[in-house]
Amino acid sequence: PPPPPVDDRQWGLGDAFLTLAVFFLVSLVVGIFAFGLSGDDEVLKGAWLPIAVGLPPAIQLGHVLWIGRTKGRGVAQDFGFRFRPSDLAVGAGVFVAGVIAAGAIGSIIFEVFDQEPSASVAEMAEDSAGGSGITVWIVLLAILAVTLVPVVEELVFRGLWWSALAKKGMSEGACLVITSATFALFHFEPLRSPVLFVLGMALGFGRIRTGRIGASIAGHAYINALGMTALLVDLA
Repeated sequence: PPPPPVDDRQWGLGDAFLTLAVFFLVSLVVGIFAFGLSGDDEVLKGAWLPIAVGLPPAIQLGHVLWIGRTKGRGVAQDFGFRFRPSDLAVGAGVFVAGVIAAGAIGSIIFEVFDQEPSASVAEMAEDSAGGSGITVWIVLLAILAVTLVPVVEELVFRGLWWSALAKKGMSEGACLVITSATFALFHFEPLRSPVLFVLGMALGFGRIRTGRIGASIAGHAYINALGMTALLVDLA
């Protein structure tokens, strides 16, 4: 019989942790500059709002692409970064399931803590608006939240993290739970973590169902689009 194929993929869980460290480091540097130059210790004003939201994931995206290109066979083959038209429909199903589950968990959190588990990005946008309504920077923030952020977060969690865990021999169920928990903790929003966990579970089902992350990206984009639409309507 022919010899088994050689696994030449050199990336692993160390790279998965490192890409999170890259995100937090860039976020820290951007935050220091943003708050320092704006002269406000609490509110991101003007262009600093979309920069603070968009630059860290953009750098993180470059890091993951570099990992796939230099340590593996590319993000399409290694991390399931592929798309088909059917992913839009599967993503819609993921979106509906995630919103229903997140709504139920959110209601429980509200009943227990008497506080709505709102997203920190939405709170930053509202603080930045300062009662002046929608600004061009908030619109740009919304665009980034619906386009760049879903691509990067899915490539990181349902892509690199999932594949690194599977490479360690973990089952799909274990990959689903661990990546969902990591996704929830990554946002550093304790009250909202259960909501993010169930959303991560729904998005992970997109990868299980299709074997790639196109559906997960679509579902994530739908979820963020719903949140950003609600934010813009509220500010208007």
